[in-house]
Amino acid sequence: MSRGHPFAACVLAMLLPQVAHCAHPMLSEDAGTQGAGNAELELGYSWAREDGNLSRLFQPQFSYGYTQAVDLIVQPSWLVNTGASGGHGFGDTNLDAKWRYHTAVPWSWAVRAGLEVATSEHGQGLPSSKVSPHAALVATIEAAPFILDVNLGYAYVPDYPGVRSNLYHVSGASMLAVHEKLNLTLDVALDSSPDPAKNRTPATLLAGVIYTVVSGLDVDAGYLTGLNSSARAKQWLFGITYRWAP
Repeated sequence: MSRGHPFAACVLAMLLPQVAHCAHPMLSEDAGTQGAGNAELELGYSWAREDGNLSRLFQPQFSYGYTQAVDLIVQPSWLVNTGASGGHGFGDTNLDAKWRYHTAVPWSWAVRAGLEVATSEHGQGLPSSKVSPHAALVATIEAAPFILDVNLGYAYVPDYPGVRSNLYHVSGASMLAVHEKLNLTLDVALDSSPDPAKNRTPATLLAGVIYTVVSGLDVDAGYLTGLNSSARAKQWLFGITYRWAP
């Protein structure tokens, strides 16, 4: 991996960071919000191997229901890279808000937007004092036992060598409730290649499972694979999500 690759992968991972409604390990955001005064802590971990290099990302996320329709979200990151681009330390941090602006059963619409701010160590993120704005338009339809999500996203990466400035994201996901405690997920995404020398759009497929241990506590696992040669070949994702009310 080149110096830019760990950051580029992190940008793509954080373009649509997930909150609410058991979203991890899905690529697609849903339109749900926590509700006024409620909170959620998501502990997300992923690792991927590519060209002999191993990259790991720990990305906890805390979201708080500021109002019934607005969440405030903080999402730091910790990166570990082994191989030719070895190194570890803090990555950048997302400061976001999600606004569910319209609901007309079975549809819900939301916008998630914010800034990725430079908090990284050892050149694993944005240049010092830079910020990267990002936004996603989210549509969710609930058709029991399925929940379907569609996302359109954009991120702007300023002044980072070897990384494309304008990154786009399109994804669609389906969640199937096979049991009151068990959900299966399938997610397909198209993302801009962070490498400006490559024009082919990476396509990925993620299959996952979410299990509710007790009310408010979920564990999950997912496997991401590339659908074409431009995508990262293999990635595993694991998470624990805890929600609570005042």
